[in-house]
Amino acid sequence: MTDDEQRDEVRALLNMLRPYGSKFQTDMPAFAEAPPAVDDARAFLRSLEGTTARYEDYATTNLVDSADDRLWESFVQVAPYAFSAELWQGGRYLVSLADESQSVVVHLVPDSDLHAAVADRFDLRLLD
Repeated sequence: MTDDEQRDEVRALLNMLRPYGSKFQTDMPAFAEAPPAVDDARAFLRSLEGTTARYEDYATTNLVDSADDRLWESFVQVAPYAFSAELWQGGRYLVSLADESQSVVVHLVPDSDLHAAVADRFDLRLLD
């Protein structure tokens, strides 16, 4: 699977799980070879109140409401490139991405419909 295909899979996973999440957070490193849509999304997220920009080429959001479509679309663009990105469900994360989506952790309830849907759609190793 190419890097672009992997990013598309991560975006599909995030979009599938969006109805179950409430907030997201992501870091935003400088993207060496990102498409313009990702750079635009990064700039938008960097402009949000509460975003911490420690360096010119690195920033992190606070927890952001995932119900807003523009915020969500920006997150979905940026997250596959992030060092750390999470979709939260209440007080815990539902999805955690690390190292430009080289690590993807999804917390699901075993034997639930969502567990089965994720397992059927994505090539993930599921742990109980």
